[in-house]
Amino acid sequence: MVLLAQLSDTHFNMSDRNLERTERVMAFLAELPQRPDVILVTGDIGDEGDVEEYQQARLALKADVPVVILPGNHDDRGNMRAVLFGESSSYAPINQSFSIDGVTLALLDSSIPNQSAGELAEETYDFLTTLLANTPADDVVLVAMHHPPVPVHSTVVDPIRLTNPERLAEIVAADDRILAVLTGHVHLGLTTTFAGKPLIVAPSIASTIGGEWETARPGHVPIDFAPDPVLVFHSIQDGRLLSTFRPVAMGGWLSEPAE
Repeated sequence: MVLLAQLSDTHFNMSDRNLERTERVMAFLAELPQRPDVILVTGDIGDEGDVEEYQQARLALKADVPVVILPGNHDDRGNMRAVLFGESSSYAPINQSFSIDGVTLALLDSSIPNQSAGELAEETYDFLTTLLANTPADDVVLVAMHHPPVPVHSTVVDPIRLTNPERLAEIVAADDRILAVLTGHVHLGLTTTFAGKPLIVAPSIASTIGGEWETARPGHVPIDFAPDPVLVFHSIQDGRLLSTFRPVAMGGWLSEPAE
């Protein structure tokens, strides 16, 4: 079995609050009897995309298992690339892949510099098609990016979702190795379908944003800072994907109920 832990939308902003929430989640993962094989962070690492935010993130997201990170709409590609990847400050899409024990992650950059909506650039689609062409036939594939490619009944996110999902839908539908698409951005955990495959959205570590049924008036954002952070575990075994949503209590482990 391959075990993947997905967290999203950490929004490091130099505050103690968001830092402590991420640190608690990472500590929880470090304490598990069975550690994840890889930790995936699906975007909006920083809140403003400042260098200092990524310096904070680099320390908080440190682990003794691989941590793979992709950009979101709040991120700055140049600063992110320089601080988190140790590369020159380029603004080209940050597309990556990661493979372990027959599982390939296609990590796509759906961000558009200085915009909130998402888009997969032509070079990103080229990256994906080349990756799939070079991926072993008996591997399974998870496609990860920040922006969901379909509406999710969010007055906040739907206007700024992925704007060009049509080619991605064709690729996902045509390749039986692709088990699911993983995203963040919504600040709410949910599952639906895309191109006949599961679309699994990880909640935000920083906050929760309610669905359109929680919107009281035009322009109202039903944002809640009270809930504990939630991550998603994805286990892959015998070609089958199982995803579980796991809240992490900020106070740590609870004791067994008293007799």
